[in-house]
Amino acid sequence: MGAAEKSLIVGLAILVVAGVKPLAAQQADGQAVFRENCKSCHGINGVPPEREQAKYKKLRSLGDSGFVSELPQDSIVTIVTKGIDKNMKSFSDKLSEAEIRAVAGYIKELATKRAGK
Repeated sequence: MGAAEKSLIVGLAILVVAGVKPLAAQQADGQAVFRENCKSCHGINGVPPEREQAKYKKLRSLGDSGFVSELPQDSIVTIVTKGIDKNMKSFSDKLSEAEIRAVAGYIKELATKRAGK
């Protein structure tokens, strides 16, 4: 083993000990974040359970009327980050920016599928 290989191994070991994750491991999984944080109200496939619809009269399926599917992803990021009135809390203190962006992308994908686009 040459000096370059030894240096690479030592460098990787330092990163592992320091807790630095590879870039692929740092990317958030939008579907997993949605299932963990959103499905209880919005349903696993973007269709809210009846109990949630009864509790929150304004809560609709993500594809209803095409509203969510027509929103730019950045607008969905804003909604997840800031919340909507008293019915949907902000997730800025619970999710990282990467998780919010990932879940916004997944919500956009779900809404587009639900709207049939």
